[in-house]
Amino acid sequence: MKRMLAAFLLLATTLTAAPNPVTTVILVRHAERASQEKDSPLSAAGEARAQELARVLAGVKIDAIYTTQYLRTKDTAAPLAAAFKIVPVARDAGDTYVADIAKHIRAAHTGQTVVVVGHSNTTLEVMQALGATDLPPSIPDGQFDDLFVLTDAGGSAPRVVALRYGVPTR
Repeated sequence: MKRMLAAFLLLATTLTAAPNPVTTVILVRHAERASQEKDSPLSAAGEARAQELARVLAGVKIDAIYTTQYLRTKDTAAPLAAAFKIVPVARDAGDTYVADIAKHIRAAHTGQTVVVVGHSNTTLEVMQALGATDLPPSIPDGQFDDLFVLTDAGGSAPRVVALRYGVPTR
């Protein structure tokens, strides 16, 4: 899977020489949490998945990482951020989160690769706000292995490739 992801991202980044630079957004839901408390950290399985995310994306040039204010998203991004020496930007997952993050990605990250660690109820919505269509209707509560790669070359609808990483949760 790592080779497939690297090949896909290599293809996407080679398209940046085109008139419209390619923006790549990698979206994942936070990894497994330790409890159902509102601001729960990750469980041992979630920590392993966060490490796996860093391993899978090790060969990709990442320009920015976004999380929400919750520990589970920050903890999911932490190994990746450490590997790339990037300080993740935490955004409040309030009513305007989806529109705000999509607007910010468009304004500040054209032609770059961005990772967004969100939630089951925001990950698909962020892709829709970036113009993606034909997405799954939802991410089930117990599903943590989705990794979506959205590429936007401008001028047409973004393309999304749905992958999986880590231990399957289906």
